[in-house]
Amino acid sequence: MSRASQVIVLCEDKLHRTFVTRFLKQHGYMEREFRVQQCPGGTGAAEHFVRSRYPVLLKACRARTAKTFLIAMIDADKGSVADHEKQLTEACEAAGVPPRQHSDKVVHVIPRRAINTWLAFLAGGKVDEETDYKREGYDFRRCESSISSLVRGLYETCARNEVPRGAPPSLEQACREFGRIKDELR
Repeated sequence: MSRASQVIVLCEDKLHRTFVTRFLKQHGYMEREFRVQQCPGGTGAAEHFVRSRYPVLLKACRARTAKTFLIAMIDADKGSVADHEKQLTEACEAAGVPPRQHSDKVVHVIPRRAINTWLAFLAGGKVDEETDYKREGYDFRRCESSISSLVRGLYETCARNEVPRGAPPSLEQACREFGRIKDELR
């Protein structure tokens, strides 16, 4: 299978961007192959930014003749992953864009509660998906370079079609999501 010529990353903030792009770099992608759309400032209405841009980018990916992947990352916060999946679908319907189909090269990455939960887990912490790990000393903002080894470990596990033992359910689901495009990432 041929690789994608472009990967569009739609995300809330710099930490999301770093997480996804470091994961893709493990697959051999280079910065020039990414087109990142991140909420300006990465705070406040970041979730709304992702939801509003998602249908536009999904439609654009479908229109491209070159193979293109869309990776949408949005924190579930206090909601569930299913709630946020539904919100992305509803955003498409409201914009008159058919929601994600099985054939679409689209991955939803939805950490519950926030990306810090996953990073705390990957750093060896015992986590649940209710605790705000930013307040528990796992605030990785402005320390993005420190997550490279954490992402590398996750990549190595996912590359073996495994899920890290004891992973939070939303991280397990994200590994399955990457499975949608895994063979074509190489």
